Amino acid sequence: MAKTIKWQKKQARKRVRREKRKAKHAKKNMSDAARLYRVVFKHIHRLMPEMLLENQITLAMMITGIVRGRSGQLKKMVRAVQYAYKKESLGDRFRRFVRNKNVDVKVEYVPVAHRIVGAVKQGPVVLMIDSTKMGGQCICLMLSVYYKSRALPLAWLTFKGKKGHSSQNTQLTLFESIKALLPPETPIILLGDGEFDGSQVIDWFETQTTWHYICRTDQSNLIFCQDQWLALKQLALAPGEETFLSGVRFTQANQIGPVNILAVWNEAKQCHWFFVTNFETAPEAKAWYTKRFTTETLFSDCKGRGFNLDDTRLWNPERVNRLVFAGSIAYYFTVVLGVESIVSRSFCQLVRTDAFYHSLFQLGLIYLDHLLNECLDFPSLIDLPPPDSFDHVVIS
Repeated sequence: MAKTIKWQKKQARKRVRREKRKAKHAKKNMSDAARLYRVVFKHIHRLMPEMLLENQITLAMMITGIVRGRSGQLKKMVRAVQYAYKKESLGDRFRRFVRNKNVDVKVEYVPVAHRIVGAVKQGPVVLMIDSTKMGGQCICLMLSVYYKSRALPLAWLTFKGKKGHSSQNTQLTLFESIKALLPPETPIILLGDGEFDGSQVIDWFETQTTWHYICRTDQSNLIFCQDQWLALKQLALAPGEETFLSGVRFTQANQIGPVNILAVWNEAKQCHWFFVTNFETAPEAKAWYTKRFTTETLFSDCKGRGFNLDDTRLWNPERVNRLVFAGSIAYYFTVVLGVESIVSRSFCQLVRTDAFYHSLFQLGLIYLDHLLNECLDFPSLIDLPPPDSFDHVVIS
């Protein structure tokens, strides 16, 4: 009897090993494009169950094409996707998706935005706003969240225009759209360049939110200081000198405030930069503002240094907006893979460990290749851990 039980257990172990070999063999016979598509579709289906199945399939194929094709051109995305029928018909499918007015980007991206906010909700949540050219004469105004020296896309608007400033109404529309997504009990910090110092915007920060903010402002703006209205460039500051002015009125036309003004010396430009803020001290304001430059890395990852979304031939802002939608999800999935490579210590096998040269985005792309090349199972592409739960440094 004991021998029979032992033999049965042995046969059961053999069947398990046989099934594993079959599964691995099946993976090897599946192309990288097919494997990546299946993984992406599974996660899109989990994240966006309310989206039409047909749109889920198309979106998953577009994300696969962006990640593998590294281009915002639909025809190049098509070449990077496995498709059993004519490639031209897949291109038509992508074009129908970006034209589809029933795909409401603002609504469909909410589950991803909730995951991003959920990862940083212990606070403070650092928001960064900036704009970039995308497509034919289109501008993408994007609000991102600071995460481990990277910026993750939270919300955006796309509109027709050349490189330059967006209107204050457009900026306020974007701010209003994300206000409800943010946890009310968590401190919020907003960092902006000189484009976002309009009086309406600053007044909205002061009256409609409890956010801290610091935005660069033009030297020609007038403030009420020393019992008179002075342009910032008229402040008596020597080269290299910095100052912090408290309780001033901002712009003679609108008289917002009281607010604070920070003046710092830019060594590279050999001039003073001015900032409007409600931070109470200069060191605090300067320390937070240095994080703003991570939004530039987001744009470079989505453009020339990564996915090349700006190569798109699309001209209509709504169509560009849906392309950015697919690219933002692709970027989020890639960063999650980069984090997983650190948490699982897989990066030790893939890159040099004597010094750390790779961002979370770059690590994600390297780890993706590793998973595909070695026919390994994919981790979750949805779950983003809190930034303080791991070190973005080499662990030896």
